[in-house]
Amino acid sequence: MRLNFWSTLLATTFVVGIVPGFGQVRPAAKSGGIPLVIGAGFSSYNVDFGGGRREDGGTVWADWTIRQMPSILQGVGVEIEARDLSFGAPSSLPNMRYDTAGGGIIYHYLRPRNVRPYARFLEQYGSIDFPPYPGYAHDTRSLMSFGGGADIHAWRNIWVRADYEYQIWQHMFGHTTALTPNGFTFGPEYDFGVR
Repeated sequence: MRLNFWSTLLATTFVVGIVPGFGQVRPAAKSGGIPLVIGAGFSSYNVDFGGGRREDGGTVWADWTIRQMPSILQGVGVEIEARDLSFGAPSSLPNMRYDTAGGGIIYHYLRPRNVRPYARFLEQYGSIDFPPYPGYAHDTRSLMSFGGGADIHAWRNIWVRADYEYQIWQHMFGHTTALTPNGFTFGPEYDFGVR
């Protein structure tokens, strides 16, 4: 009889300790708004058309963070981006211009709270104008880009992005080599939700 009392007491203590964990009334975390961030910035790129040649332009982007993910994948989202590099073309490249648009995967490392480093991979479609070769001064193609940087909290829902991107334009100008423009983008972004 004594063993039955202690078994019942142990089982009751176990159930009383476990049941509150399943009866959660309030959510463990609160997310307000939609998980969307939009931004626009200034870009400066090495055009990969001879040493030291740069061109500037504007970039816009939108990120959608996927909230319902396993803990190991928290911070994964989808990004779309468009860029126009058409300002300040080098005098030796009078018709130089890059336009790209595409989308892909972005991963934000969610800590520390006010600085969020990220990495991303995008598939894009690009248009390029360049000094004329015989009968050839424009091309379009699919390209890949890799990048990373950080979103830095400024005030309330306003963040600032500092980004680096490396593009790979395969088989340009009838060659097997790739054109690899790369550069930096800086600009503000607005977070519609709570990250």
